[in-house]
Amino acid sequence: MMIRPWAEFETTFPSDQIDSEDEMDILQYPGKFLSETLGEILQGFGCEIVDLIYLHERGWELHFKGGPNGRSVFGIRVTQIDKYLIGLFQTSWFRTTFAPRHPDFVSVVAKLADALAADARFKEVRWFAQEEIHSGIPGALRPVEG
Repeated sequence: MMIRPWAEFETTFPSDQIDSEDEMDILQYPGKFLSETLGEILQGFGCEIVDLIYLHERGWELHFKGGPNGRSVFGIRVTQIDKYLIGLFQTSWFRTTFAPRHPDFVSVVAKLADALAADARFKEVRWFAQEEIHSGIPGALRPVEG
């Protein structure tokens, strides 16, 4: 099974970046509104939002619980470079893993992909494995194959 937990896309959302008055510094990097929107989408298929963390120049990170037992903890990192880049991961107290094969993770990634594909606010969504990000390949239409 091939899992591509990274997605790159454009959105119709206005930028929520906050610049200093002289526009020389960034006070808040973009991605908060997108993170909150992704949280609403996740809640729509039964996930529980745990927290939203500001990572400064690295963007935002949304942690949530999902899966049948509601105990698996996952996250989405949201960063804007040119387009938005999101990476889904599974986390525990001892490690963070991008592209785990846990059935709950695969289910959440597939449901999120369906939701993004059906939502007109998300444009040109392409999915990538860790090593494929910014490699020049066009990306896949689906995050899970096989």
